[in-house]
Amino acid sequence: MNKRKNLNISGNIAEYLKERSSEERYASFDYCYNYFQSFYENGDIKAIAFVENIQLSCLELGFFLASWSMFRGSSFLIEKILNILRKLYK
Repeated sequence: MNKRKNLNISGNIAEYLKERSSEERYASFDYCYNYFQSFYENGDIKAIAFVENIQLSCLELGFFLASWSMFRGSSFLIEKILNILRKLYK
């Protein structure tokens, strides 16, 4: 007969979050998600590509991709500049 241990879910989540730093690459997803999610929540997705937002939108996406090695030498993106990401918003 297997006895299940009582799981401390709240404690485990708190421990996990304590170990995650806002400076580690895992946080890059959170920053990127929160940036784009804010446009969605405000019902203004098109504003992501507005002139006043496009540079920050590209930077958010670019840093996320870079933190997960998507700008490494074997990727075609290594030879491009930030402006290539603008095509994603059109």
